[in-house]
Amino acid sequence: MAEHVTEPYVVGLEAIAGELLRGKWCVYLHEWLGDDLDLPTWQAEVAAHAEHAGVEVCFIEIPRKDMTLVANVRALPSFEQVTESVAALEHYRGLKAGSRSVVSRRSAQ
Repeated sequence: MAEHVTEPYVVGLEAIAGELLRGKWCVYLHEWLGDDLDLPTWQAEVAAHAEHAGVEVCFIEIPRKDMTLVANVRALPSFEQVTESVAALEHYRGLKAGSRSVVSRRSAQ
């Protein structure tokens, strides 16, 4: 897995619904929400954009990893895909812990 890891693919909040429509899913590190958003507010904003685009979304919090999965209920990722996405983010998180740089958001493929 580590040989596949690159920097996260970053999308803005408004673009999440489009990514979900294309069969992708998003996994976000909670620290990427920054100081301006809390998780419930972010989820509400994502859901509103998704509803406007005609996408039914689900959120699955991964508390021990401080991550949230966002997926289109009509195109759910497999367990293996989610596991690989989480592992890739943990690897990226570990790399960035040394440099202290922060990315705003991440979408997995």
